[in-house]
Amino acid sequence: MAKLITVFGATGSQGGGVANALLEDPEFKVRIVTRSASSAKAKALQERGAEVVEGSYDDPSSLERALTGAYGTYIMTQQYFELPDWDQLEIKQGKAVADAAKAAGVQHVVFSSLEDVQKLAGFPCLHFETKARIEEYMRSIELPATYIMFPAYYDNYLTVFKPRQVEDGTYELGWTMEGAPMQGIAVPDAGFAIRGILKNRAEWLGRTVGLCAENITIQEHADILSKHLAPKVFKPTKMTSDAFSKLPFPGAKHLGDMFKFYRVGNPDRSAELTRQLYPGTRSLDQWMADNKEALLNVLASDKTAGKAQYVK
Repeated sequence: MAKLITVFGATGSQGGGVANALLEDPEFKVRIVTRSASSAKAKALQERGAEVVEGSYDDPSSLERALTGAYGTYIMTQQYFELPDWDQLEIKQGKAVADAAKAAGVQHVVFSSLEDVQKLAGFPCLHFETKARIEEYMRSIELPATYIMFPAYYDNYLTVFKPRQVEDGTYELGWTMEGAPMQGIAVPDAGFAIRGILKNRAEWLGRTVGLCAENITIQEHADILSKHLAPKVFKPTKMTSDAFSKLPFPGAKHLGDMFKFYRVGNPDRSAELTRQLYPGTRSLDQWMADNKEALLNVLASDKTAGKAQYVK
């Protein structure tokens, strides 16, 4: 009998990757939780066989409906930098869904967590630490869980971290890594790796799994993009993470702290372990080969690419 997995955030990038991977495997049935069952992304998943439940972390009855009968669940929480006290809201919502999963008797929770940067590196990165607090709570109530940690997304080149054309006609990549390497992955590939975890509860229960495909510099990113999109030329930004923190948009400080942690904190992500879970995990070079036309279309349609905020 197929195991029912409730996926939160399935109309977004990360949860969508998990839902899509599970829908390709007859071992699983998928239930997605969304604020709007009528959205295009929810309908697309429904057409592929997903059950759609309207719900919210702020509505306990909807969490009960979403988790009743589920063998497993994929949980991710979001930060809304534009809201006051967003960090406390995220922690509150994470604890609420953890309590609901415990009450429903879910056998395998997979939670998208992140590091306690203040504890590890000695400086804050608030939107990482909110997830660390939620993980601490899940462990304290002995939730049967596996904890996933994502790196940067290659897919953000198509959305919220688009290359920005500068005055000389070249394109600037805005990851402020100051020459250091950065771990990355394609979100759909991570979804298949997470499916591997859900397929083998006994092996992965209680563990923390850091996902990535590779760890390369932004200059290497630029070289790969330049190769695939020639004659366009790409280069890394010269901006520092401290300068990024001072940009005038909500969340800039927290994202600048994230880049600093990526640069100096040595986040624990394993390409070997990720490929153990999903041998098809692609390098950036392979991902670019698959997404060349999509990125060309983005660059052609958005002359102000890269000026929007990056959202983790």
